[in-house]
Amino acid sequence: MAKEDIVLLSYSIFDPDLERLLALDCKKVCYFHGVTDPQLLRELEPRTAELCEMALAQLPLLAGFEVVVANSRNTAESLSGVLDVAAVKVVPPVFADMQAFRREPPKKKKAPREPNLLMVGRVVPHKRIEDGISILALLQAREFNATLTIVGNSPNYDYQKFLINHARRLGVLERVDFKGMLDDADLFECYDTTSALLAMSRHEGFCVPVLEAMHFGKPVFVRGGTAAQEICPPDSVFAADDDLAVWASAISTRLGKMPAGKWVDPAFAAQANEVLQRAADSAWQTILDGAGAGAARSNTRPG
Repeated sequence: MAKEDIVLLSYSIFDPDLERLLALDCKKVCYFHGVTDPQLLRELEPRTAELCEMALAQLPLLAGFEVVVANSRNTAESLSGVLDVAAVKVVPPVFADMQAFRREPPKKKKAPREPNLLMVGRVVPHKRIEDGISILALLQAREFNATLTIVGNSPNYDYQKFLINHARRLGVLERVDFKGMLDDADLFECYDTTSALLAMSRHEGFCVPVLEAMHFGKPVFVRGGTAAQEICPPDSVFAADDDLAVWASAISTRLGKMPAGKWVDPAFAAQANEVLQRAADSAWQTILDGAGAGAARSNTRPG
């Protein structure tokens, strides 16, 4: 490669070729998505937990990049003690011209007969899908009948089985729809017809579904302590250790105030647009133009 070339590495888990890449005689930019806490994966995904542990041990090597970019401030701060966090750039992992953000909403929208909650993302243990199911049961106990739609790939059979049994044990299995992977059209229809998005994950580097839901004007209910809370209104965020009954109370109160079938709040769309401005092409152009300014400084001492 030529010295004036720029390599852009997307990093979120152990990379066996990282040292070879750093040895290349060119400029290098790392886009850091964060590394999931291995403890969140150890029980049901031990191999992934091992790779995350290896990634955490590998993080000091990121100091060899000319520029390190993080997908959120929360993710950048996870590099404290490894890099000069103040030097890490922050750019959301989206573009305004992605299909979800340039799609024209349908003139006639399908309205659900009763409130629907939506969860979008990989169906894996740290996403805490079971908490969404528990909230659904708590809503039912409050005589606030709702349904739960779960969209995303389920790569872990044991976890999928656990979720089904959990829903059955709570008496809400018939109210839970596991849709699996969807194409864009079907996913957008889920956003159109849902009442609100639930984000229960214990680890998020950014959480694109929260941004997408807000773009569709949908209320979001987000677990704090992850980067997801950076992109939504403060009153949409719950403390990481809040009892799920607190969530159920807030959801029933908020959705109960909205006209049936009209689950849209323009304030959320405005919030999404503000976040998208941070991901403008000009942000990346500035970073790439400055890639030769010098390597990221390490806060660690040799030896």
